[in-house]
Amino acid sequence: MILYSNKGKYLRKKKPSIYVWIKRISLSLLVISVLVAGGISLHRYLIERQYDKLAQAVHATDPVENATTEPSPVATENPTEAPVQAVTEPSTEATTVPETEPQPLPLYVELHGKNPDYFAWLQIEDTVLDYPVMHTPDNPEKYLHLSFEGDYYYGGTPFMDYRCSADSDNLVIYGHNMLSGMMFRKIIQYEDKDYWEEHPTIRLFTEFENKEYEVLSVFRDRVYYKHEDVFKFYNFIDAEDEAAYYDAIANFKAKAIYDTGVEPEYGDQLITLVTCAYHTENGRFVVVACEKNNEN
Repeated sequence: MILYSNKGKYLRKKKPSIYVWIKRISLSLLVISVLVAGGISLHRYLIERQYDKLAQAVHATDPVENATTEPSPVATENPTEAPVQAVTEPSTEATTVPETEPQPLPLYVELHGKNPDYFAWLQIEDTVLDYPVMHTPDNPEKYLHLSFEGDYYYGGTPFMDYRCSADSDNLVIYGHNMLSGMMFRKIIQYEDKDYWEEHPTIRLFTEFENKEYEVLSVFRDRVYYKHEDVFKFYNFIDAEDEAAYYDAIANFKAKAIYDTGVEPEYGDQLITLVTCAYHTENGRFVVVACEKNNEN
């Protein structure tokens, strides 16, 4: 492009230098990065608010209602006379009480109604670990990066191993180790014995029961190659027999960082929380807990 000066001479407009282009591109990239980071942060905040609201609804207590009873018509119509009851001969026929099927707990009914993949509610009191647990045997890692409500979320939702069922000897539950502190990040604090002493109990609200589990073993481990002939904690789901059960308990105790003194008995259900750890390749941090019983 040619421009003319006041003296009749022409000047050629200079093209932007390479440094100007670099500055423009850098500024554009910076703006885009800020917008993307802001969008990610907002998205994460909204998803985390979903979990907060779920937890608040789960643990909300109903206000105490002072119910009033309507007076009985018999008592008010003629208070001075006692009602006459007909005398009947005792029945000689044997009476049988019909067996009733156990009814799902209201919490399960509500959350399972919102999402059929819901299995239970997991909580460690006085911590942020307060989440639904999902179970999708036909799609094992469906909730690896999916929220309870079905939105994409890198932190996902805790989910149970597809091989498990409600009656399994060991419920293996996976959750992400999030830098934000969400999901299973806090279970790594069980490496400190003082933290265990402050949080010895893990709660699981299932379809029919509100269960409590005592921490049995805390340890670091890893995912092994198939050819490695070692005890693989994540493969212990159902014991073949009593000996296999106690063998697994012995292995959990042998791996433990410290002794919690919990002694499971055959038939006591276990729960195993698993998250990523970075002490080695494919590292895992594991917390195993045992269902409470009178002997414990």
